[in-house]
Amino acid sequence: MFFWGCLLGSFALVSLGQSAWIPGFGIFAAAFGYTLFWRAMLRLPDKRDQFWLSLGWFAAVQAVQLSWMTATQYMGPLILIIYLLLLLAIGAQFGFLTLFFSQKGISFLGCLAGAGCWVLMEWTRLFLFSGFTWNPVGLALADSSLSIQFASLFGVYGLSFWVIFVNLFAVFAWTTWKTRTVWAMLAIFPYLFGWGHQWWVEKHVPIEKMISAALVQTAILPEQKDRFAHRSEAFIPLLNQWERICQELQQDRPVDLIILPEAAVSMGAHRPLYPMNLLTEFWIEQFGKNSLSDLPPWVRGKATNAYIAQGLANHFNSHVIVGFDDQDGRKKYNAAFHFQPNNGPSQRYEKRILVPIGEYVPFPNLPGLTRFLVEQFGIGDSFDIGTEAKLFFSPLPIGVSICLEETYGELVRDLRLKGARLLVNVSNDVWFPGSSLPQQHFQHGRIRAAENGVYVLRSCNTGVTGGVDCFGDVIAALPPSESEISTLYLNFPLRSFQTLYTWWGDGVILILSACFTFLWFWKKKLPLNGSLS
Repeated sequence: MFFWGCLLGSFALVSLGQSAWIPGFGIFAAAFGYTLFWRAMLRLPDKRDQFWLSLGWFAAVQAVQLSWMTATQYMGPLILIIYLLLLLAIGAQFGFLTLFFSQKGISFLGCLAGAGCWVLMEWTRLFLFSGFTWNPVGLALADSSLSIQFASLFGVYGLSFWVIFVNLFAVFAWTTWKTRTVWAMLAIFPYLFGWGHQWWVEKHVPIEKMISAALVQTAILPEQKDRFAHRSEAFIPLLNQWERICQELQQDRPVDLIILPEAAVSMGAHRPLYPMNLLTEFWIEQFGKNSLSDLPPWVRGKATNAYIAQGLANHFNSHVIVGFDDQDGRKKYNAAFHFQPNNGPSQRYEKRILVPIGEYVPFPNLPGLTRFLVEQFGIGDSFDIGTEAKLFFSPLPIGVSICLEETYGELVRDLRLKGARLLVNVSNDVWFPGSSLPQQHFQHGRIRAAENGVYVLRSCNTGVTGGVDCFGDVIAALPPSESEISTLYLNFPLRSFQTLYTWWGDGVILILSACFTFLWFWKKKLPLNGSLS
């Protein structure tokens, strides 16, 4: 009874212990959710049995938390194979932690080493699993607006280290009241740190300025944005796509920033699309005849999406950040643009982290596999990779990330090191409709804010459009929608500050993790590739 109670209780706490599932459960998952499983696991005398139980249990946890990957409407059934392979691979990583247990339990050094080993394995996913950054166990500590601030020390990997360490220490402390008290102090430490950290910052870091922003959630499906042969009736003509956006922006409400999501409309930034007479009629319908002077100086040929975005910047006297595809000769980019009012010079940032299959064809050295993927997923071409972090200079330096890039702590940290005082993310989570992906993606955005002590604004097509303050707390957010366009207006006091994570990045927690792991293996006099037997 004890065995099954712990097994099922731990599964419920850990699998649902994220804000994307049941808000508040993360507190329990971070404190003792894994402990219950390990107490049950230790009832098995054989190491092999412990490993396979651990693999199966954690694969089942991941099956719940990554269940957004089972949405096959746009990705097709092959995504299920990738999903299953990920479950097994991540489950095997968790099974590896059985090395640090003996039949009596675990030592204090084993607690540190197990947590360190787990951090190293999560980090290797950046390289082994096509850059799979989703779902670190540290998301359990992102469930609270206090504990998420612990990320300002060591980033998301620091959160993961603490979750595993506290849970392992609970196994170590199971039998004595004295060590249970220490465990309780360790479990509540991130929350006490967050309370003290926020109090200190609010007392000593001044507000820089007030910022107003309009964040547009376009809520448009792929077949509505691009003309598909098998769903041509669903396509929304390009000027109608812009009409939906223009009607959402309130002309009597001035803002500093207007932010539109990734690939906000189809056909890219600079492809000639709109005859000027047709665009002029459209502009008059939306904003009146007196607004024609807001359009940029006419150029020969047809107007472009970039031309319309510049017109919006002029008309609203606002800085406009928007995602468009773009092309330089043979190079094609998933990009974000910054348009300044009064026809100021525009800027472009090219996405540096691309999604396999969705944005490029993987395995270029295996032509047979490449052809198979192209045929199965209908991939026409691939984007090229951007080469550098860039800032947009509006009323203040803004660092922009595009969709998946927001889940890479070091990439966002690059923007902060360059001087960004506000972070903007433009995203599109439409490819997994009706799933928990938007909420899980949003938690990564909150962690980036807490890691770097800076506000984050997010504009998504069908994800979570919202604002997050410099402590990782949500200012306001729109619920994800796949049908109704909406705009979130924010007016907030901007504050930013340097954090230890911005200073030293992931390096410190990775070095500490490697040292703890090596020390444990050295003390046990086991080869680093020791078997489970």
